[in-house]
Amino acid sequence: MALPGAAPPPLTVLMSVRAALARAARRPPLPAAAALRLQLSAGPAPAARRRFRLELRHDGAAGGAPIAEYDLKDVVYKVQGPRSHELLVLGAWDEPLLLSFEEEREAQKWWTIVSSSLREVQKAFESALAAEALPPPAGANPNPGDQGAEEALTTELREKEDLALHLARAIEFGDEEEASCCAVALARHQAALSILLRDSAYPPEHIRMKVGVEDATSSASITLLVRAHTTIAALKEQVRSGVGSGNAGGSRWGGGQLRAAPVQVFREYGFHPRVQRWIIGQCLCLDERSVFSYGIRRDGDPAFLYLLSARAAELSPQRLEEDQAQLRLHCPLPGAGAAAGTGCGNEAGGKMDIGDISRCLDSLQLGDTLGAQAKPPSPSPPSPEQPGWPCPQCTFINKPTRPGCEMCSGARPEDYVVPRAHRPDERERRRLQREQEGMRQYQQALEAERLQNLEQLLQLEQEVLVPNREALECLICFQRVPPGQGVLLRECLHSFCRECLRQVITFSEEPTVACPYRDDAYACSSHLQEREIRALVSPDEYRRFLERSLVLAERRSHNSFHCRTPDCRGWCIYEDSVNEFRCPVCQALNCLLCKAIHEGRNCRQYQDDLELRARNDAAARQTSAMLQGPGDTSGGCRCNVNGHKCHPQCQNCH
Repeated sequence: MALPGAAPPPLTVLMSVRAALARAARRPPLPAAAALRLQLSAGPAPAARRRFRLELRHDGAAGGAPIAEYDLKDVVYKVQGPRSHELLVLGAWDEPLLLSFEEEREAQKWWTIVSSSLREVQKAFESALAAEALPPPAGANPNPGDQGAEEALTTELREKEDLALHLARAIEFGDEEEASCCAVALARHQAALSILLRDSAYPPEHIRMKVGVEDATSSASITLLVRAHTTIAALKEQVRSGVGSGNAGGSRWGGGQLRAAPVQVFREYGFHPRVQRWIIGQCLCLDERSVFSYGIRRDGDPAFLYLLSARAAELSPQRLEEDQAQLRLHCPLPGAGAAAGTGCGNEAGGKMDIGDISRCLDSLQLGDTLGAQAKPPSPSPPSPEQPGWPCPQCTFINKPTRPGCEMCSGARPEDYVVPRAHRPDERERRRLQREQEGMRQYQQALEAERLQNLEQLLQLEQEVLVPNREALECLICFQRVPPGQGVLLRECLHSFCRECLRQVITFSEEPTVACPYRDDAYACSSHLQEREIRALVSPDEYRRFLERSLVLAERRSHNSFHCRTPDCRGWCIYEDSVNEFRCPVCQALNCLLCKAIHEGRNCRQYQDDLELRARNDAAARQTSAMLQGPGDTSGGCRCNVNGHKCHPQCQNCH
């Protein structure tokens, strides 16, 4: 017995798990990707019940400091994906927290503990309501205060029901204002709702859904009769079909008759909902979604049911016994049904043969992991091996010619070889034809793209300048250049603005203009093309650029000779066997031996005349002295002094 004033007994931690926030939250204020630790605890409560608390703590560097603690009865917890969960605390938070787990197995284990605790809390709440609804015992004096509380609760429930009905009616008729008012009022009451579409919103036709059932080592196929509004949870618990389309060995399940009465999968086949994983359209299905939302539209649409082992699904013997006991309360077992005429039979009875399914999926063997209570499977001949290759990721057995997994899109093993004796069936041939047609269309599209690129290249080749297609930053002036205002150089594909390139050309001292791109580790060695230079500068600037180029070319040529006519720009590159040069600019005939113009006279006559004039002409004396002896020192270069030129390759002094 607890003493007065003693502290309440400590809570027992049921599970603690790490998670991260997928998005930032305002209440509690937490940033995106914040590392959290979720802790679920339980402790004793009055009336032999347990109270559950959910606590949020910091994880990692924060040292596990607590953030907040909530009663589990105020928590709404949903599964959004294999590793994504949603947590909402009614009355405390405006929007839910989106949690992300590192491992899918850890997230599934956490959801198992939380969901079982939520069920226990819900059962305790329903028991409390039922106890309040019981009439008082005979002879007891009713308390006027209790009667007032009961009337208030009845009035509140009636008001919530009316609001829920008004909300459904407003949504159905498209009254947004009325629907908003009803939703706000229900939120103020913190009413727990379950909003689902009516069955009339879906197509009413039945759909024959082809289901491939598989476990770790074997597979089979059945056909289930479903409705468009059938949820995945309903598929796990019940289906409306008993027709099978056969397994790999050719055996047929059932008798080819569709039954309208629902047949529970757990009751008929022994597949517990925990071991079922439904995959439709390459998506791992959620229990709340309908088959119509996953693309089941018409007869023959495929679905895939993968069966986990009991150990992998964490299905304990106690849980299996509890669910089997609940199943016995609601519907008879297969053996009892058969005795009464409603159980499994052969084709004449219109029921599925559970023995065929057990033989085809005998590798599940729930009894091996659940203990000795389960009956050992009856001996049966092994089923023939299904042709194809097993996926290394999901173990689904694919057709031999399929390049990737049909379920998870995983790649086919590289060492797998299609058997030579394999003959594709009709479905496989259609798929191969579609792949060939898709490859042909891809080749056509690729060829069209190549032709389009060739046309664009030819069009750009005809243009003088290639403009920039996107906005860029000039690497010289660092200004933003809009599309079409810059220039893309053809040789190196570097881009600059037009003004910077024009200045580079104007101040270039070389006959070829190099690309101005430079950085700390690289200098571009490409050059601007002649047509690019001509288009970037004005005609006068281009003429001066050509003149500079000619002057540099004359200076750097070994056998160059400039015309002796004053102010003439003509020059040539001569060979040793050539003695005369007629200038193309002034048409004067230059003597390369005398390095002078003496038309009408030969070199001897010109030398004699030069010697005669040297007696009275100082300039002629200098020229004669330079040609005959000591050289010229008037220009300061000492050219031809003592027979040595001012430069070994001097051609331009005299």
